[in-house]
Formats: sequence, C-alpha cells, structure tokens
Amino acid sequence: MINGNRRINLRAIGVGAAMLVAVALVVNSFSTDAISRFKALESRKLQSIFSWINPATTPTRASDFAIKRYNLDLHIDPSTKRISGRARLDILFTSDTLRTISLNMADSLTPISVESENAALRFVHVANHLMVKLQRPYKADSHFELTISYEGSPSRRGLAFDEHMSTPMIYSYGLPFTAQHWFPCKDAPADKADSADITITVPTPLVAASNGRLARTTTNNDGTTTFYWWVRYPIYPDVISLAVTNYATFTLPYHYNDSLEAMPMTFYVYPEDLEKAKQQFRILPEMMKHHVAVFGEYPFIKEKYGVAEFAKASFREHQTLPSFAAKLITGGRESDWILAHELAHQWFGNCISVKNWSHIWLNEGFANYAYALWKEDTEGEEAYFNLLRSWDKDEFDGSVFIKDPTNKDALFSETTFQKGAWVLHMLRHVIGDEAFFNAVRSYVKTYAYKSASTEDFETVCEREYGRPLNWFFKEWVYGVNRPFYQYTWEVMPGADRNTVELTINQTQSDPAAFEMPIDVVIKTEKGENKFVIWHKSTCQHFEFSVEGVPERVELDPEGWILKKVRQGEPFGRER
Repeated sequence: MINGNRRINLRAIGVGAAMLVAVALVVNSFSTDAISRFKALESRKLQSIFSWINPATTPTRASDFAIKRYNLDLHIDPSTKRISGRARLDILFTSDTLRTISLNMADSLTPISVESENAALRFVHVANHLMVKLQRPYKADSHFELTISYEGSPSRRGLAFDEHMSTPMIYSYGLPFTAQHWFPCKDAPADKADSADITITVPTPLVAASNGRLARTTTNNDGTTTFYWWVRYPIYPDVISLAVTNYATFTLPYHYNDSLEAMPMTFYVYPEDLEKAKQQFRILPEMMKHHVAVFGEYPFIKEKYGVAEFAKASFREHQTLPSFAAKLITGGRESDWILAHELAHQWFGNCISVKNWSHIWLNEGFANYAYALWKEDTEGEEAYFNLLRSWDKDEFDGSVFIKDPTNKDALFSETTFQKGAWVLHMLRHVIGDEAFFNAVRSYVKTYAYKSASTEDFETVCEREYGRPLNWFFKEWVYGVNRPFYQYTWEVMPGADRNTVELTINQTQSDPAAFEMPIDVVIKTEKGENKFVIWHKSTCQHFEFSVEGVPERVELDPEGWILKKVRQGEPFGRER
C-alpha cells in the first residue's frame, strides 16, 4: 500500500511497481529506468508519491529513533480470523536529521491510517515495512506519538487462529522477527520499550491473557469483553504476547524477601486440563526459589509469573507469561525441564535481551543450563553430569555464535541449546564455582532490563576471574569442533613414591589444539590422586608423583570438557 492523499493498491499497478517500491525501501533509492516501463500517467503518479523518499533529505536509519512505549488496542474476531488494531507508539528521536520513520509491519496487515498531532501522515507499506513521512523536523531527545490504525489476517508466523474442543484458541508465538506479523514495531531484541499497554477485546466468554499485570476488564454491550494489561518493565516486541480461549485460571503464591509478601503465579489453562495443570505446575514456586538463589530476585516481581496453555506443539518464553503446549500438560514431571527452561528465560532473554540474534546462545544456553543446575540442586551431582552427557550430541553443527542471525535453523539448533549449556558448564570448571556464580549474578545485575552481547558476558566473567578469557570464548563460542585427546602413560618406580609419565596428544585438525584445564585422576591401591593440568598444544608431557602402584589413569572422568578421549599406544617423547 502507498498513501499520499489517497491509497493505491500495488496489485493494481503491477508486480513490477511493487518490486520497485521494495527496492526503494531497502536501498533508499528509486530507479527512473524502471518507472519508464509503465504508462506515462502511472509513472508520474509514482514519481509524485515517492518524491519525499529521497536519500539526500530523508534519512531513515533505525538507530535514529527508539520506541519507548507501545499502546496496543486489539480487536480479535475468531469467526473471520481477522484482527483490527490501533498502535500508539511513543517515539524518542536520537537524531536531528530524521525525516522518515521505517517500522516493521508484515504485508498481511493493512494500514488504514497513520496520524500524529491530529494530522494524517503519508506512508508507504510494502516488503514488510511501513515508511512514514514526518510532518516536520524534530530535535534529538524530543518525543513524538504516532498512531497507526490497521487490520488484517495475520500469518501464523506471528498470530495463529486455532481451536480446542471446538472453542477458538488464538495465540502469538514470539520467535525472532514475528511481532511485526500482528502489530507495527521495531522488531529487534535490543529495541526495548520502557513499557506497554496491551488492550485486547474478544467475544465473551473468551479470556485474553498477556504480559504484565491485568489492570481491569470490562464487559461491553456488543457481546465482547476487553482485557487491559499493563507492562511497566522494559520489553521488546517478540516477547509481547497474547493467548485467547475459554481459559480456567488458578494461582500459586511465590513468597519473596523472606516475608509474607507474595507475587502471584497465575496459570491460564483449558478447562479440561485444569486438574492436570494444578498437579504439574505446583513445582514452579520451588523452581522459582532455586532460580532466585542462583540468579538474583525474579526480575518482574511487581507483575506476575505464569503459564498460558496454547495449541501449538511447542513452548515460548513470552515475558511474565510463557506459552506451553496443550499436549505437554499431563500432570506428570516429564516436562520439568521445559518449566525450568522457560522460567530461566525471564532472566536470560527477557530481563536481559541480546543485542542481536547472533548471541542467542546467551538466552538458550543459560535457560538449558538453569535446568541442569536445578537438577544438581534437587537430585545431586550424578544427575547433573548425566544430564550434560545426554546433551552431548557427538558432533555439533557450526559455532555457538551465529554469524547469520536470520538463519532460523541455526538459531534453534542443538548447537545453540545443548552446546550453549555445555559452554557454561565448561566455563564453570575453568574459573571455579565462586567466580562463575559471582559472574552470573554480576551479569544479571549489570545488564538487567538492557541488552547484552557475548563480549559483554565475557568481560563480566574476566572481571570476576581476574584473568583473560578470550582464548576460551574463541575456542568454544566462536570456534567449532572439540578436542580429541589420545594419551599414554608409563610408571617410573621410585624408592618411596612412583612417577607417572603422561603424554597427551590432540589429534583433531580444526583447531590444531584447544587450551583447557584437564582433571587427571590416577588410581592406586592406596586411593585416588587428582591433579589439574593445563593442556594447550598438540603434544604435551606431564609427570606426577604418587604413593602406591598406579593401576589406572583417567582424563576428565567426571565430564567437564566436551571432548573425545582414547587411551592409545605409547607415543615417542621429546627429551
């Protein structure tokens, strides 16, 4: 859609014109050669309409403005599977030169009007972008309210119309770059608004659940109910959510600050699953206490935590209200890992978002590792190590850091989730428990309600450890593969003690050598001797003095390193 003083349908002027518009939006230029292919009248119209999109006078860099508040007013019609909405955006300018604002808005939505200061603004909507011509210049640090009225049938990528037991079930699913499929926004994890108001009107008796705190509900004369949700913590678009159906609800208290104060943990579930959900979710207050002890107080303590059942066979970490698949509600404990994982995302992913999706391992790796820590706390070290071993997929594809943040397969791969957790597990062993857990808490405190990168996390860890860690992050976050240790050992008898000579080779090719501390355990008839060595070249020799006759030598027997290991035949030594 193009809007000057009127609307023009892109389909009416042909695909070529639509592509021309898309190019103009993406590269901020306009091809007169392409225009000449159309009739003269259409060409003049297009040139007139696009006269204000000039790279010399209308810069449209996303960094030149920030959305500080979303005020969304949504009307959902399950019978037609359509939504109509009004988005009021409080925009802060960070530049004096901005003349055009570009927002993410999917082509499945149709903007009806764009207004500010009681005036209609010109806009272009194509290629999933809404470009708005500002009425006048604005100074840096000034605010501007933009109101966008729109409607449409959202694609399932962002907002899905489904059902359960013949009852409508509508839900968002906040994967990266999906918020734009149901409201106009700056669709990036680092673009956090300070607050949001989310007003949802649905047919009675449906219930609309969303982020933050339910301020009130109103029953309307037209057979609908309106739910007013207020978010007063920073939030980015993809974790703004809604879930609508004939929910039954129940609440569990989370007591904090060692007092009688309690935050509600509110659960929205299908009526037919209510009893199973009560049984299954009663573990969450204890999980909350565990996570708080490790990471610091729950970051949205003045609002709520809860779970919304939804129709998709998945789960997602929407802020304060993760979504949880209906088929996962069994009343059992087999999905505890998902509950612990999604709860941890409130710290890692929501409270701290990533600066861009290349760093998504900081969300998913931490969320997975939180479950491992819960397992260690409730079932012991053996269960912890067994869980980490189960996450070792032998070969992980690519690096934990994702070079192409638009690669969806890489974003949600075993490398991101399982190897990401392994990176934290190994880092814990490298710097020690005290420095590791201090670093985690310091990371949360430093970047709470902000965005962070791998480099930011590395800096915090180095501060607590007191030494550089760039070598570790280069190997395990930005690099690929794992070490393949082959080792041999011999005993040199002594008068009172025996000497074990150990030779370790790394036989992988990329990289030629990993630098890592390795636990070496030597077992004799008198007991077990444990040493820590630093191995950082393709071949190294070590000597250990022990009492008794060595019977066995093991490298990293507990499993602190993501590795392959084999005891081989003796290798030649350099003397």
